[in-house]
Amino acid sequence: MPDGIPVLIEITRGPLVESRHRGAAAVVDSAGAARAAWGNVQAPAFPRSAVKPLQALPLVESGAADALALTAAELALACASHAGEPRHVQAVAAWLHRLGLASDDLVCGAHPPLGETAAADLMRRGEAPGRLHNNCSGKHAGFLSIARHRGFPVRGYAGLQHPVQRLVLAAVAEMAGIERSTATVATDGCGVPVMGLPVLAMARAFALLAGPERLPPRRGAAAERLRAAMSRIPASSAAVGASIPC
Repeated sequence: MPDGIPVLIEITRGPLVESRHRGAAAVVDSAGAARAAWGNVQAPAFPRSAVKPLQALPLVESGAADALALTAAELALACASHAGEPRHVQAVAAWLHRLGLASDDLVCGAHPPLGETAAADLMRRGEAPGRLHNNCSGKHAGFLSIARHRGFPVRGYAGLQHPVQRLVLAAVAEMAGIERSTATVATDGCGVPVMGLPVLAMARAFALLAGPERLPPRRGAAAERLRAAMSRIPASSAAVGASIPC
């Protein structure tokens, strides 16, 4: 193991250390100032599904959430790695129907529900999983909502140069305090661009999301609205946890 990557966690079993976990971590306050750091916090990494609440900011900022009268549950789903339970699938299906779209319009592929009960029930009925079961389907419904509201093309909404993704990447970069042009961008498992961010920049972005008072008014209001939705409807926003990858 490289000496520059410190051991952050030791797991013991009885008197012995059974495993050691290396990494980098940072603590940032709501003013965006670093308070503590371990390891190389300037090293970039992909936040994967943890970035979903940041990716949802343009859904509110663009006016799409208001124009479509999105509920707190729908906003929570836009931030979620949901479990593919019937309530999640039905909610995303109804949301797409209001947009005049269907599951075939989602770029995210199909995978079995992440919720064990939902997956078992689907198998018991002999049904194949669909795109609505994808844990990212709520996030994608949010992207499609922006496209519909702003008059952008629906087709190709996941492309790097699509106006929706340009808005999303700009919002993430601004929250992280980095230049969008300098960041490495790749394709996430659900088909949309994902930006590599230094660990310290990730911490800054989420600190501002949690304490948005210092953000510009429109962004601060969007962050507060998403935070309130996730807190109010935790069964949608955190059914399986933000660490589940796309």
